[in-house]
Amino acid sequence: MASVEPTIASTVAAADSAKTAWDTLYATYANRSQTRVFGLRDQLARIAKDSRSITEYLQTIRSFSDELATVGAPVSNPELIVKILSGLGPEFREISAAIRARDTNVTYEELFEKLLDHELFLCHEDAKKLSNPITVAVATNTNYRNNRRQNNNFQNGRQNSHSNTQPQRQPNTSPNTVVRYQLCNRIGHTA
Repeated sequence: MASVEPTIASTVAAADSAKTAWDTLYATYANRSQTRVFGLRDQLARIAKDSRSITEYLQTIRSFSDELATVGAPVSNPELIVKILSGLGPEFREISAAIRARDTNVTYEELFEKLLDHELFLCHEDAKKLSNPITVAVATNTNYRNNRRQNNNFQNGRQNSHSNTQPQRQPNTSPNTVVRYQLCNRIGHTA
């Protein structure tokens, strides 16, 4: 049991000898019946990347391809590549189109490498997008407050009390320097 993969441990756990374990594994995975072949091909056809990583997605496809080869119905390399590309999500659309447009066939290993590189690129792009929204939100919020204050002034036909006050100077600043708080845009206190 120590040398058996966890995915097949339950299949051979009840075996009382190595021969029984091998026979059970053969009956389970090397069954050449049409039902087994159809079932594996159906499962292979339904696989989609969804939220899996590229590594998990391709390993799942490869395991079904290997099982089909074991039962005597191997999947050709072009068929495997088409299956992989068709199960990718929209974020892989550009690389999928580029691979389909190639004049030469791509190998499974080459495709694996290219998809991993693209997944890494997407992760970096997502990280960039996540680092910018905070700045945008603060700038938008400040602009919203300024626009709202100006709109209230125009609607009321008078200047806001903040607009009538003279700029306050902070201690230890020159008389010509006006210090505004960067978030609320009020004069007189610093960040």
